[in-house]
Amino acid sequence: MKKINAVSIALKPNVYSTFRNLNNTVSNTLGEYVDNAVQSYLNNRELLLSIDPKYRLEVTITVDWEQKSIVIEDNAAGIDADNYERAFEPAHVPIDDTGLNEFGMGMKTASVWLANKWRVYTKALGESMQRYTEFDLHKVTTEGREELLVTETPMPIEAHFTRIELTELSNHAPTSNQMDKVRRHLSSIYRKFLRSGEVEIKVNDIKLEAPCFDILNVPYYKTPKGNSILWKKDVNFEAGEYKARGFIAILDKIQNNANGLVLMRRGRVIVGGGDERYFPQVIFGSPGNFRYKRLFGELELEGFEVTFNKNGFRDEEDLYAFMGALRDELRNDGFNLLGQADNYRQRDREQHSEIAKNVTKALNKESKPKQLTRLVQETENKINDQEYILQSEQLIQQAERLGGNSESFTLGKELYTLNIELVSENDSDSIYSVTMGDTDSTDKTLFDAKESQLVTCKINIAHPFFTRYDQFKKANDYMPIISVFKALTLAELMAPNYGVQSASKLRLLFNQNLMQ
Repeated sequence: MKKINAVSIALKPNVYSTFRNLNNTVSNTLGEYVDNAVQSYLNNRELLLSIDPKYRLEVTITVDWEQKSIVIEDNAAGIDADNYERAFEPAHVPIDDTGLNEFGMGMKTASVWLANKWRVYTKALGESMQRYTEFDLHKVTTEGREELLVTETPMPIEAHFTRIELTELSNHAPTSNQMDKVRRHLSSIYRKFLRSGEVEIKVNDIKLEAPCFDILNVPYYKTPKGNSILWKKDVNFEAGEYKARGFIAILDKIQNNANGLVLMRRGRVIVGGGDERYFPQVIFGSPGNFRYKRLFGELELEGFEVTFNKNGFRDEEDLYAFMGALRDELRNDGFNLLGQADNYRQRDREQHSEIAKNVTKALNKESKPKQLTRLVQETENKINDQEYILQSEQLIQQAERLGGNSESFTLGKELYTLNIELVSENDSDSIYSVTMGDTDSTDKTLFDAKESQLVTCKINIAHPFFTRYDQFKKANDYMPIISVFKALTLAELMAPNYGVQSASKLRLLFNQNLMQ
C-alpha cells in the first residue's frame, strides 16, 4: 500500500470560486455524497457482505444550525489508495465511469457550493491507514494552492467509513424550513435503493422512506360491470440505442406531486426527484386534463447522456421522440392504459354521486328542529363575553408545543415564517389560534440569518371536535383538517390587503360555532 502525503487539486485556484455559482439545489448537492457512498457499496458489496452477512449501507446527513455545519457520514468501503488522489483532483474521471460518480466532480463541487471549509476522514476496507485532509476555499484562492496535505493515521484493517465535515457554510446551505423538502427529494431520488432494503439514509435522525402510491384497480371503462384490472403497464421498450424499463400506471386517487414520470439512470432518479415530474405532452396531453392528473410512472433509461450534476438529460429532443414511440405501447388495444386514464372520470363522478347521496342521508339524520338557531344564539352569547373569549385564547396560546413544523413564504415584499404547532389544552374552547410575533420556537429564522415575521397557528388536538368523530386515530387522519387551519391562518393574514377589517373575528366565531 503506497503512502500518500499530498493530493493534487490541480485547477487554477480561482476556478473553485466559480463552483459557488453553479445552478443547483440543496437536494441534488447532498445527493452527490450519497452517490459516492452508494457506488462504494456497489463496488464492494460482495466483500462487505462476506465480512458481515447482515451488513447494510448507512448514510447519515446532519445539519447543525447552532454550529453552522453539515456532516455526511457513511459505512461504505471508504476511499482506497488507488482512488484517493483521483477523488480530490477535479474532473478526474474514475477508472470505471459506469457508476453514479461518473464525472469525478461530485464531492468537490458539492462541498465548495455548500461551504468555505471542508474536511474528509476516510478509512478504506482492507487498508491499515485512515487518511485525513482539509480544504479551505479562502486559502486555496488567495495563496494559489494546488495541493492538499494528507495525514495518515494507523487504524484497524477491518474499519471502513467516510466522514465529511462542512463548516463556514455558504448561503446555499439548507435552512431549517427546507429540511422536509430535502428529505422528500432525497427519498424520491434514491427510491430504488431504499426499497431494496440494502441502503438506509437518515437526515437529521429521520429515516427516509421511498414514495409509494396506490394504483387504480377497477374494470375497463367500456365494461364497468366486468372484472377489476390493475391499471399498471410494465414497460420494456427499445428504440434504436435507447431503452426504457419500468412501469406507467394510473393513480388510484389524484395526489399532488404524485403524477408524472420519474426518469432514472443507473438506479438513481435524474428527473422527477424533486417537485417537478416529467410530463411529455405526447403521452400526458395538456396540463389539467384527467390523464395528466392521474398518470404516473418510473422508467429506468439507457443510452441517454445526463448533465454533469445529474439533474437532467442532455438529449431532450431524442428523449421526447422516444416518448412518442412509447405512447403506442400505452394504448394497445389489449390494454389501453391511456384510454382508461382519459375516460375513467365518468366512473369517478358516479362514485362522487354515491358519496353525496350518503352524506345527504347523514346530514338529514343529524339535523334537528331549531338546533341551528340555538347554536347561533349560544355562539353570540359567548362571543360577546370578552373576558371569556380572551381566557380561552390565552389558554391555547400558552399551551406547551407538542410538535409541528415551519415554512417560509413571501407576501408582497415581506418575508414570513408560518409555524404550525400542535398543543393539548382541555380547558379551551378554541380549536386553533393565530398569533403574530415571537414564540419559543427555534425555527423562526432562516439559515442566512435574515429575520422573517413570525405567524404561529396553534392547533388544539384535545378539542372535543377531534374526540367527537372516530376518524381521528392516526397521524394521517389529522392532515386534511390541519390543511384547513393552515389555509384559514393564511386567509386571516392576507384579508386586510383586500379591505377586510377585523379578520380575526371570523376565527373567534368559527371556534365558538364549532364548539357548539
